[in-house]
Amino acid sequence: MHSVKTFLSSLTSILTSSHGDSTPKAPDPHAMLLIQKSMLRLLGVRGAELHPDLEHRIRYAPSIEALWFLRSDLAQALCLQRDETSALQAVSDLTPLFEGNIAKTQLQAYQRGQRR
Repeated sequence: MHSVKTFLSSLTSILTSSHGDSTPKAPDPHAMLLIQKSMLRLLGVRGAELHPDLEHRIRYAPSIEALWFLRSDLAQALCLQRDETSALQAVSDLTPLFEGNIAKTQLQAYQRGQRR
């Protein structure tokens, strides 16, 4: 349920934000690759076997923003492999990789959701 709230909060912030100052810089291909590898490493071999569709969506995501929204799916998959607290923490630890690569409003909405 927490992932759904975070997703909805992020989606709302995207739809209601102005596109001025909150737009990230041009996409960084190195950052995209680093985020993909980090997410795939978290999913692991066993997770990829259990969730091949998620592994495929992470590997072939069209943008860093798409990877941002795949975090909730990754968290859900990890919750099936380990306890919820460590799964959510592992996904939360990815957040710094997204800084400067997605709109500030998305990060701020996520951070507000974390404080609740």
